[in-house]
Amino acid sequence: MVYCLKMIYFLVASLVVRSWAQSVVQQDSGTNVASTSVVKSPCWLVAQTDFSEQLSQYLGERAKLIEMRLHLDGHPTDMLHDVLKDVYNPYQWIRSTSRQGRSLLMLGDDYRYKSLSTLSIGVASLDVNVTDQPIRCIRGRSQEETLTIIRESFFRDFHDPTDGKKGTFGLEDHMCNIQIINNLGDAEFRYRCCQTITAANVSCHDLLQDQWVTFLLALIIIIKILVVLYSPLFVPDSLYRLKYVAGQYIYHVPDPPLTLKVVVTTDPDQFGEMNQHKTVRLSRLKNMEYFKTMVSNPPWIPDKIYQVHIQDVKLSVKARRLLDSATVPVSCMTILYNNLLRCRIRRLESLSDCCASDVLGKFNPGFKIIPWYKCMKLFAQLCLLVVLATPWIVRVVLYFLYEADVVENKIKAAQELGLKVQLPESVVLHLTPFHGLFIVAYIVFIIDSFVYGIISSGIKEKFKHVTKQCLRDMRERSRITILAWTTKLIVMPFKVFGIMGFIFFVPYVVILIIITFPLIAFYVFPTLNLSARLLIHFFIFMCPRRVIGKFEQWSQRLAPVKQYLKIHEATANENFVKRHVHSTTDLILQLIVIIMCLISVWSITLLLMELISFFVEIGVYTFMGLVVNAGVTLQYLTVLLLVFMYSKNIFSRVHRVYLSYHKVIHKQLMAMTKQEVTNVAAKEPIDQENTAFIVQGELAANKPELSVPVIRIKNHKIQWLTYGMLVFLDSYDTPLIPERFFYETTNLNYFGCPGPIYRNVCSAVREFLKIVLFLLFVFVVVMALGDAYQISTTNQVLATVIGGFVPFIFRNVFNSSNAMDNIDTSCLQFKTELHKAINKFTQAWPVFDISPVCVKEWDIHEPRKPKEKRVQPPKLVILSTSSSSESGSDDGNGTENTAVDDVDAGDDAATHNESSTVFAETDFTDIDIIVDVSSSNTRAADNILLNKDFEKGSVSMLDRSKHKTTAATRLYMSHETV
Repeated sequence: MVYCLKMIYFLVASLVVRSWAQSVVQQDSGTNVASTSVVKSPCWLVAQTDFSEQLSQYLGERAKLIEMRLHLDGHPTDMLHDVLKDVYNPYQWIRSTSRQGRSLLMLGDDYRYKSLSTLSIGVASLDVNVTDQPIRCIRGRSQEETLTIIRESFFRDFHDPTDGKKGTFGLEDHMCNIQIINNLGDAEFRYRCCQTITAANVSCHDLLQDQWVTFLLALIIIIKILVVLYSPLFVPDSLYRLKYVAGQYIYHVPDPPLTLKVVVTTDPDQFGEMNQHKTVRLSRLKNMEYFKTMVSNPPWIPDKIYQVHIQDVKLSVKARRLLDSATVPVSCMTILYNNLLRCRIRRLESLSDCCASDVLGKFNPGFKIIPWYKCMKLFAQLCLLVVLATPWIVRVVLYFLYEADVVENKIKAAQELGLKVQLPESVVLHLTPFHGLFIVAYIVFIIDSFVYGIISSGIKEKFKHVTKQCLRDMRERSRITILAWTTKLIVMPFKVFGIMGFIFFVPYVVILIIITFPLIAFYVFPTLNLSARLLIHFFIFMCPRRVIGKFEQWSQRLAPVKQYLKIHEATANENFVKRHVHSTTDLILQLIVIIMCLISVWSITLLLMELISFFVEIGVYTFMGLVVNAGVTLQYLTVLLLVFMYSKNIFSRVHRVYLSYHKVIHKQLMAMTKQEVTNVAAKEPIDQENTAFIVQGELAANKPELSVPVIRIKNHKIQWLTYGMLVFLDSYDTPLIPERFFYETTNLNYFGCPGPIYRNVCSAVREFLKIVLFLLFVFVVVMALGDAYQISTTNQVLATVIGGFVPFIFRNVFNSSNAMDNIDTSCLQFKTELHKAINKFTQAWPVFDISPVCVKEWDIHEPRKPKEKRVQPPKLVILSTSSSSESGSDDGNGTENTAVDDVDAGDDAATHNESSTVFAETDFTDIDIIVDVSSSNTRAADNILLNKDFEKGSVSMLDRSKHKTTAATRLYMSHETV
């Protein structure tokens, strides 16, 4: 979409500029309004100031347009408004000295600021104080007589006709003013330009809009329509597309399996304060389907500690935390984003202590400590909102500075004549930025930003659930599929009737378009797609089940039509959120979110439509000004292009240095895990999963004491802490490494390492500033010598270009390349330092799920057994269908029947009391995870641990259609069921 808009910018600008050579010829042959004879009048206007000198100065500078503002002394300030009813702003007159000047008048009143003043080069302004001679002779005259007096005075340069002085008005000069034309009840504001044909005759004609300007305005309307239809594509796809969100990578724990001590309880406090940080609430666990199923089945008894042997761990890894061999986080936008918005600048040694300190410092009376970096992150986010709103703020400011008064005056002038105003096709001009529609959009954005900033992360996920689902479905759907489906339907008559299909082709296509157009528009236009999806979800959540049932019955009746049209080919794999998976609170929340999203989408569309069309006009007008006034602007433009070229070259070199170094590191890591990666990559795509491998340096002396990753709880979330580095391989055989490891290896103790990024960026900025100063020196010298020795513009541009390329020659010819491809990877020092960095590297990864292979009760001092008869519950067995596990059973496909050691399933209160006694006498520092089920939403009345997504006494969660069984799936089943 962005590339299409860029092409439209330059195409339109080129066409408009090309047409300027013909535009004035067409306008001069336009509507001939009047051809009057200049009759001597007993009244004329005389200038009181040095008008002739100022006018001669502007004419000597070859001004294209001279805007003159009349001040009629001795008369009321609104006298001409009362007399000249059909003239808009009768005190404003424009003298055009060339065809190019008259062409500017066709662009409207706002060409000055829309061209960034490039079209105003050669346009002068002049205030003229005049008096009528004889005194007050202009009063009481008709409109035509008054216009004739004013025009004749301009033709004579306001000289007294009795003095015999001739004016400077030539045959190519025109005197223009704005006339209000009645066009079927609509007021049209046209420039009426008059010129002297002979000494006694004056010819006037209206400037008609050029065909290329009309084409430009039509194209802007088309752009607005495209923006309306494609506005969701402006939302960064990294916010919702699957390839940018967190992916799941499985890590196969080598033998022996990892052992975790897990306990489920309603009273986490009984395990002491030392274990409080190990507590997670079952109701707040995200994903973890295997784990929640395991602790929610009847064999698991509350307040009993179990040893869980882990064979596989699934990690939830965000795509931005991984790097492939061709990607490094070194660019201007990435550096600004990471250091300012994500506040990574606090990691600098000189700032770390200050950023971690309390904002109140020593004056904190005991409130919660708020570190500086959190405040700065919030401030950076507010600044980001201001930056995002800046284009619209600029649009509103420009409207009130340059357009509001003009629009208001035109409406007032038209209303005095009983006419309506035809304003340009701009929503802002028709409604003003403070119309109720825009105010609603502002309020929605403020509420969205405020609410999103204060709500918890859990509520944010619920907010984003349906919205991200709709955006993802909109973006992932291929339009080629819809095109293929449409083509197949169009050629259907020829398939059925052969050559006779031409007879039925036209009526068939008409009927086909009527039937299939809604579906085609749904998949082709993203705005309609997103709006329809949100409305469908609103319908699903809001409508009663009987209404949905009737809709399904009606859909079944249309099954023959859908089958004939092959609707299933276009709508395959459509997925909408099911109503039954949400609670009542979630339903209400999702309804509010859907309504807010619909309003936000169309509010954004409204603002984008106005903004993009506005900046398209600015781009086209500016390009026209640069081309038309190339003699003046080309030198400045050349310097700006040189500055841009050097900035791109300097900062791209920094990127290339780190990219080359990253490829070397990446190649070394792949060599260290070559065998494991090859074994996984050799599998069939259907059996291959995203896999993680641990890497440890063998040549370094700092081998970690804990080589096996461990489970830890941080911020009440389960994390996988690795000692050593993980290398990731996705299902497309793309090797990836952690982004953090890239940052840590840039400063190895080896002469070939590039060093910290900020150091190279600062060096690049310093070098760039030197080049800018040199270019400024060249520009000043060329301009000074050009004015002193009358050097032509072309030669000045050539001199600027030649002088500006001197730094380029020194940088690329006399300096050697700084690429990292020549690093000696066989050097022992390099390998040792790399292995040290690998062994030193630790990182915590969010756990998506764990796959246990064996669960048994922890062997501690047994409490006194109750005397009543013990009831043996069903054994917990683990059915392993994984063919990809490298450990476990010998063949990798066997079923391991590991029973859970159980205790009496009698009275729960008695069991709990006995367990509490043991806990009070035992040290439980070895417990890894304490699952808190104290919430009423996570426990049933009979103390069986059930999540709201589980069915009592079963594992139906794993049987649902939304949970696909892959090669690595392990199903937990009751022994009786097996």
